[in-house]
Amino acid sequence: MRSIVTVCLVLGLMASAPALAWNAHGHRTITRLAVDGLPKEMPAWLKDPEVVARLAEQACEPDRWRGTKRLVLGHELHPEHYLDAEDLEQFGLTLDTIPRLRHEYTKAMILAKERHPERVAPYDPLKDLDRGKEWPGYLLHAIDQRFALLQSSFNTLRILEALDESDPSGAPQRAAALKQERENIIHFMGVLAHFMGDTAQPLHTTKHFNGWAGENPNGYTTDRNFHSYIDGRIVDIHRIDFDSMRPTLSYQRRINPADPWDDVLAYFRRSHEKVEPLYQMQKDGSLTKASGKELISERFRDAGETLCALYVAAWEASKPTDAEVSAFVRFNDLRPPRNRRDSREEGR
Repeated sequence: MRSIVTVCLVLGLMASAPALAWNAHGHRTITRLAVDGLPKEMPAWLKDPEVVARLAEQACEPDRWRGTKRLVLGHELHPEHYLDAEDLEQFGLTLDTIPRLRHEYTKAMILAKERHPERVAPYDPLKDLDRGKEWPGYLLHAIDQRFALLQSSFNTLRILEALDESDPSGAPQRAAALKQERENIIHFMGVLAHFMGDTAQPLHTTKHFNGWAGENPNGYTTDRNFHSYIDGRIVDIHRIDFDSMRPTLSYQRRINPADPWDDVLAYFRRSHEKVEPLYQMQKDGSLTKASGKELISERFRDAGETLCALYVAAWEASKPTDAEVSAFVRFNDLRPPRNRRDSREEGR
């Protein structure tokens, strides 16, 4: 009897589980591919095997948040995993005109809905447990925010490393701060990896995220298990992993460190362009053949290279200015770097 109850519980959890982008294996693989391509100017400790393993594991964490059934988590964080690009049009927006600031984006959609409610698809909050599906999603904003947080942590790390370690009075505090900042970097790199991995999965860029939605003249599948099939089963069929993918990456992507938005948007578009080919291949049976393997492999390759470039851009953008160092020292009660001290102090 107990085993029957257990089976029922497992089946119930599977039926209610939210759609994820790639299984944990996919997120770990993309993260490891990105970290393996980091150039020499990046901190060497990021390639320590233990750190790489932790980064790969942290890349799975945002999906674990979704497993905790708290309304605030679902409402705030679930919409960060996707952007249904086709649904922007009803709000008078396109990928090119999305406001870059999250609240301004939401405000623009609210105003559009108030002005022309007839243009917007009906929304029933009673059918939306998280009360977040009224809008197309915030995937681009999730990436932009995590990039900025990673840049900030890199900046703090570089300031701390520049402080005068020969002064014993602040050494314990600096050591603790350095250790914690490395932990913060692992956290933000992993979370950023997750959302970049989500973007690489074409079904996270479309309203057709789990079977074709609405008019379907081409007769594409409406199977509600299609998303999970792409997340895991097709990756297993084609045996996509770090060892098979690593030789195919050239790491030629570049991201503008001053403003990564347009480069990330281009990355999103490259994934969105694969939505219909994915459905076409499922329909004609080629998804499990060589052409299907190339499509899925291309998504992993693009994800690894672009995430690597985003990490590099965050590092390049994080170089501290004199003003940032001075402010950090002042607000954190630390000593300034020796080469920045007033020359009058050197003779004392």
